[in-house]
Amino acid sequence: MEKEVKFKVIMDPKVLEEELSRDGFARIATCLEEDLYFDTAGRRLSSSDQALRLRRRKCNGVVSVRLTYKGPRLKGIEGGVKIREEVELEVKPEEHAQAVSLLRSLGFNDEWRLFKKRVLMVKKGLEASIDYFEPLGVFLEIEVKDEDAMMEFERLVEKYSKTFPVIGETYLEMYVKHLENKERV
Repeated sequence: MEKEVKFKVIMDPKVLEEELSRDGFARIATCLEEDLYFDTAGRRLSSSDQALRLRRRKCNGVVSVRLTYKGPRLKGIEGGVKIREEVELEVKPEEHAQAVSLLRSLGFNDEWRLFKKRVLMVKKGLEASIDYFEPLGVFLEIEVKDEDAMMEFERLVEKYSKTFPVIGETYLEMYVKHLENKERV
């Protein structure tokens, strides 16, 4: 299960990184991510709050590729925390094109391509990401990687929700909404 919360950053991201360092996080990488989101022609996945993503990530010169399925978000979760099933597997970077071809052969369309720069920070059982997601701005995500860190996660959610708005939407949902609003203008 994936457990995370996302905030809209409304301060200098460098100041935020310093604050995360004071909270015990250590910066481990700066990454560039390209996400391809796949769905059926009838958008069966997105209409049922599911996602199928192929992510190519380059961190400190090292390329990795992961195929991820995200199930529907659990209802009734407070404080903007998202909890959902997540199944992920590694794909060899040189097999990225084959993975895209395989998914297309199974009837999936690569509907959306999103790019972001991610500053990745970790501390025991937790991961924090400062995400530069154009054209929508900068975001902070905090994710639980180990259940033993749940109390610290809850403390951080409470702390940062006093400073930043909590965002319940996924990056894809925000991006699609942005495009729809842009078309109306």
